[in-house]
Amino acid sequence: MTEISDALIRDIQAAMGALVRQQRPGLSHEVVQLDMPIGQMKTLFILWTAGKPQTMGQLAHALDVSLGTVTGLIDGLVQRGLARREEDPTDRRQKLASLTPTAETRLLRMEKGRSLVIQRLLRRMQLDDLRALRQGLVALAAAAGSSASARARSIEKESKLRIAVHQRALESGARHHA
Repeated sequence: MTEISDALIRDIQAAMGALVRQQRPGLSHEVVQLDMPIGQMKTLFILWTAGKPQTMGQLAHALDVSLGTVTGLIDGLVQRGLARREEDPTDRRQKLASLTPTAETRLLRMEKGRSLVIQRLLRRMQLDDLRALRQGLVALAAAAGSSASARARSIEKESKLRIAVHQRALESGARHHA
């Protein structure tokens, strides 16, 4: 069983790698459009994924750099209009960094672009393959221990309902044309 699962894991990793390589040119274009040093880009994405203001210490820990380095990175993002630095209302000794609306808009646009590409790819797939992919991704989310598994189950239920409604509509349309 282990040899079979190891072979499947290698196949899945190879397929994921091929997908990433095929999509890399679009991602590279998005990253180049940001036009900033890699350290600032990393900081921007950490703030984005955190979804809430971060202390300089949290950023230093996430980036594995010193507080002085984080200060410089945030200074650069502030100068670009992509981040703001504010006093922590619960501890005035701490400074919080957060994204500006401009940064959020740019990142949302990038995320939407990625989402559209993925939607186009998924629409090329057969229904059985889509179901298998959904099942696998739900299982992967559960294995990762993320709360995404609960959301994924909810999405799965919604998806089944939409498919059932769509199938009924198709059947109803077929009866009307017969």
